[in-house]
Amino acid sequence: MATYLDEAGPRPAVGTPATWARFLLGFLVLWAVLAGVSAADPTARWGPAILAAVVAAFLAVARGLYRRPLREALRALGLGRPDRRSLTVSAAISALVLLVWPVTGLVSGASIPLRPDWPVVLIGIFTLHGLAEELVWRGYVFRRLAQGRSFWPAVFRSMPLIALTHVPIVATAGPAIGVGAMLVAAVTSIALSRLYAMSGTLWAPALLHTAIDSFKLVVLPAAALPSYPFLIIGFSLVVPLLVIAFPHRPHRRSS
Repeated sequence: MATYLDEAGPRPAVGTPATWARFLLGFLVLWAVLAGVSAADPTARWGPAILAAVVAAFLAVARGLYRRPLREALRALGLGRPDRRSLTVSAAISALVLLVWPVTGLVSGASIPLRPDWPVVLIGIFTLHGLAEELVWRGYVFRRLAQGRSFWPAVFRSMPLIALTHVPIVATAGPAIGVGAMLVAAVTSIALSRLYAMSGTLWAPALLHTAIDSFKLVVLPAAALPSYPFLIIGFSLVVPLLVIAFPHRPHRRSS
């Protein structure tokens, strides 16, 4: 059975009631920090500060719940040297995801300009949605569920958590957008987890995650509003799955 971490043994690291309880407690801590801090910043402009808070929470969970030495906990962040192959794959798929904007413009007949402050927002999106969220979902959730399991069982076990955390969007943006967001979050976890498994770092999934959340970079005219939700959900659901077409060589790394 293929595994994705050096520490993985004959039994799943998260399998008994006690290990599931510890895993879920660690997740709740990380998600509370991520959701609590980012709720005050819907534009993602404060992404670097949110990332710093999530990194601190991750290290606290690694040290407090899992008794990991600081050096080992720092390695587990997944912020080491980027992997060229996974970044190339991620960049190609991200470019295809971004085609949603010219297609939206073509369908609506409207021009879709970038926000005046788009460089600042781009940094925020990359650090918040790219690195901070990927640290929670891939660096913690998928990495721990993949210890002692093959790729697909680990991904399928992560999907319910991902979908549940997007339930509040149903209340804030309506059922159509909310259910679409839940579906996108669950399905894209396949591609993002595959990129993480390829490299053992967050850089490749963070790049693709940034492209998926690029809607924060643009100013949507009224003419584009009817078609935009369906197009961006469609692109975000289908295009990232192209990563499955690339040969997969799992990267082994310590936890």
